[in-house]
Amino acid sequence: MRRLAYWVTGAQRAHLDDIESKVSLALYTRLRSGPLDGDVQAYLVTITRREARAHLAELARRAEDFVGDDTSRLEDAEAHVSVNLAGRAELAQAMEVLRDELSPLQLKAFVLSEAYGLQAPTIASLIGGTATNASVRDALRHARRKLRSERVGIRLGVLAEE
Repeated sequence: MRRLAYWVTGAQRAHLDDIESKVSLALYTRLRSGPLDGDVQAYLVTITRREARAHLAELARRAEDFVGDDTSRLEDAEAHVSVNLAGRAELAQAMEVLRDELSPLQLKAFVLSEAYGLQAPTIASLIGGTATNASVRDALRHARRKLRSERVGIRLGVLAEE
C-alpha cells in the first residue's frame, strides 16, 4: 500500500502516513458494511490510488489557497493545525515579499516543494498547464537563487541592513 501511494504521489513520509491512514479508514468503513466479494488486494490497490490522488488534490488546493491572499486558510481545524496571530502576520509579510520577487510558477513550485515536500514531477502534475518536470526544476532553482540574494534576505528580515 505504501509503495503504491509513493509511486502515485512521489510524496514524502508524512504524506504517505496520511494516505495510509485514509486507506485504512476507507477499508475499515467498507468492512463494517460486510465482507468483500472478490479480490481484497485489487480493492486495496483501487482505494490506495483513489486516496493518493485525493490527497494530492487536497495539497494542490491548500497550496493554491496559501499562495493566494487568504493566509487565514492556514488554520485547518480538521488537521488541528493552527497558526497564531503573530505567525500569520509574519507569513503574510513573507508571502508579500515572495509574490514580489518570484514569478507565479516559481512561487507555486517553491511553496509546494518547501511547505509540502513534494518532488518536481508531482508539482508539475499539480500545477498542470504548461508546467513540465524540467520547468518546475528550473523554477525551483531560480526561486532558491533569488531567495539567497542579499536584497531578498533583507526584505525577509533574514539579513540585517548595515
